[in-house]
Amino acid sequence: MGATLWLLGLSLPTLGAQILISCAYKTLCQLALLSGNDVVLQCDHPNPLWYFSSLLEKEAILLSFVPNVKKLPAGSLQLTNPQASQTGLYSCQDRNNALVVEYEIDFQDVSKLHVTHKDLGQEPLQNETLDLDGRVRLFTHWAPWQDCNRCGEPGEHKRLGYCYLEEPQEKAVPCRLYLRTEKVQSRRLRPELQVEACLAPCDHIQEVCQPYFIFDVYQPSKLTDNIWLTCPLASIYR
Repeated sequence: MGATLWLLGLSLPTLGAQILISCAYKTLCQLALLSGNDVVLQCDHPNPLWYFSSLLEKEAILLSFVPNVKKLPAGSLQLTNPQASQTGLYSCQDRNNALVVEYEIDFQDVSKLHVTHKDLGQEPLQNETLDLDGRVRLFTHWAPWQDCNRCGEPGEHKRLGYCYLEEPQEKAVPCRLYLRTEKVQSRRLRPELQVEACLAPCDHIQEVCQPYFIFDVYQPSKLTDNIWLTCPLASIYR
């Protein structure tokens, strides 16, 4: 497999409600992210052309009228609620079709997320070995632990893990970017989320008053109504 760059949105800056993913000029970056969580792919070029090629299609298409994809004024690409089907290569080019930056992204299915709590004795997924024209290691690549959700009192924090495959003497690659169109039946091909108890001191210097917003008001007509509450500025990445 070719060389890859380990790049995860968990340690990257935010842009509003989205996570900003950046990559060096004229570089291809391979990474794993979760479906259903907004991201912005950075491209520092005025009025670029964005192309996309999926794992099933070799020919790239110009991203111009995709409902959940929007080119931002500064040139970056915003993906709202990206789906696993949008796994593939995102290429930012200038008007002369010269490469600016490329992102090859495996949007791993958030509906298959394996969730465990470390302090309850729940175990994460174990490594496996697959026979794919040779022995390949299947494992979870863990992102760093995120901030504790409380300070000065017991709280919890979480970390995300992504499905990766690795050949001997080669760098690991996100699972679907490695497999491409090859069909493999394994329940191990899924992302993870692990929760752990934490106790963090309060830093009153950094504390700020956070405003809240009312985006809609809904009055349930019956006690049996099902209600789905969504926080517009929330992200699983932080």
